[in-house]
Amino acid sequence: MDIDYFSIEEIMEASKELLRLCGYAQNSSSLHRVEQIKKNYSEFDKIVVALLDLEPYLKHSDFYISLKDDFDFIEIRNDSYDEDELLMLDGDIVVWANQHNIEFLENPDNVSILGFKHSA
Repeated sequence: MDIDYFSIEEIMEASKELLRLCGYAQNSSSLHRVEQIKKNYSEFDKIVVALLDLEPYLKHSDFYISLKDDFDFIEIRNDSYDEDELLMLDGDIVVWANQHNIEFLENPDNVSILGFKHSA
């Protein structure tokens, strides 16, 4: 979507899509978690649209989307990695991030999605 304006319905749909991508139940607790996370993303809905493009790859890999981050960011995780080592992203995820201009931060055991890269 190349639209900068999203209706209330589209915002709620993006929240529900994110929960579905993460495999979370759509209940008041998980929707509240999404509300906390949204505060860190000026373009939350566009991030969710970008994540939907990654979904086919995630279905056939050990990587998954998570909302467990202590700093309220969307994460990419892979439980087969030791939590003391930096998570090495697959080339497909790096290509996806570059195609969508996604900025991320590599941490021990996860990669936090920070948002979109902006030209200086």
